[in-house]
Amino acid sequence: MIGKSLIGDLHSHTNRSDGLLTPLELVVKAEQAGMTALAITDHDNMDAIRILREGGYNGPLHLVEGIEISCFEAGREVHLLAYYLDPNNEEIQKYELFFRGDRERRAREMVDRLRASRVQISFEEVAESAGKAPIGRPHVANVLVHRGFVHSIQQAFDIYLDIGKPAYVSKSPFSVSEATQMVHRAGGITSVAHPGRHYAEPHTFLTLMATGIDGIEVYHPSHWYVTREYYRVLCEQHGLLVTGGSDYHGSRDYDERNFGAFGITAEHLELIQTRVTRFRIQNT
Repeated sequence: MIGKSLIGDLHSHTNRSDGLLTPLELVVKAEQAGMTALAITDHDNMDAIRILREGGYNGPLHLVEGIEISCFEAGREVHLLAYYLDPNNEEIQKYELFFRGDRERRAREMVDRLRASRVQISFEEVAESAGKAPIGRPHVANVLVHRGFVHSIQQAFDIYLDIGKPAYVSKSPFSVSEATQMVHRAGGITSVAHPGRHYAEPHTFLTLMATGIDGIEVYHPSHWYVTREYYRVLCEQHGLLVTGGSDYHGSRDYDERNFGAFGITAEHLELIQTRVTRFRIQNT
């Protein structure tokens, strides 16, 4: 949803993946924006929610346990948002550990490919850029910008890091159905993130309908009105949940204007919570 009736943002990132703010800084920002619900959906890890819980956060914000899962199947990247899953679930923790290692593998290969293209950076520089977060392409891009090989993060992706570019390295295969089953076993639900990015022809998205997904991120800054309406109607027709968020990172010019402008209403959140409760009752 876009507008003044928003109560929460279900897609945001902290410095535990490729965001700029700490988990607590993002929570405070959401409170100041007048939100009552927030999901931190860092890439392939749930460290942010653990940090907030260990820190004893007891503010007014309803924190939705979240993660953005990197899926890769049939030569296509698909990101899956997961909500209300248990961060202490053993299977989730094994997934986090595996993909942290896989991200390091990819980063090392990206650096090797860049060096073969006479772009002389080191893996150590990339690891330093990542800090405590799992390494990702944005950290490689940060080094390229810092070293003056490109002028912006976007240019780094356009020239070197996007699919089909010289330094792109694919992720290990992990299907949407596998990810959805894992999330369901951990007591959570899934929503396909910004499908408009990955499905240039929206009808091709229909192949995901049989994977067990619970919802679609209808409201996202990359979706134009027609795209939003297509996916909103699809949710209505197939009984899927509607989710939305700003995809806030804090490092891009448009992040500030998008934060608080894209998200969910109280009605959306109630439907999500009802589905989670029903799902858990059915599986006990």
